[in-house]
Amino acid sequence: MVASADDLRLVVFNYNTHARVGTLEAAHADFIRGLAVHPTLPLVLSSSDDMLIKMWNWEKDWECTMVFEGHAHYVMDVKFNPKDSNTFASASMDRTVKVWNLNSPQCNFTLSGHTKGLNSVDYFAGGEKPY
Repeated sequence: MVASADDLRLVVFNYNTHARVGTLEAAHADFIRGLAVHPTLPLVLSSSDDMLIKMWNWEKDWECTMVFEGHAHYVMDVKFNPKDSNTFASASMDRTVKVWNLNSPQCNFTLSGHTKGLNSVDYFAGGEKPY
């Protein structure tokens, strides 16, 4: 289990023993708002008020393997696409959702339509609907 907070750290726990097994100090330069664990790869995404999304690889001793930049305000949430786990979405206070690929630090496309900042994003996992 991975937890984040306003202390700028990611803390890793063994949920069977409840023991803390690691801490990433200063994972971001501002409050960490969202986390997403990849369904099959050893990857965790974190989003922050520093306007960045970072990808961490736990098999590489929690190395930050990619930084995704492009939002103009706090990044509040990240979610992996359940139909294509090589892509994910981010929600930001800049009133946009951006969709990204794990292999590129630039977003694939941006969705807009809200008049105020976004707090969360998620995918519809059932059926064939691309929502």
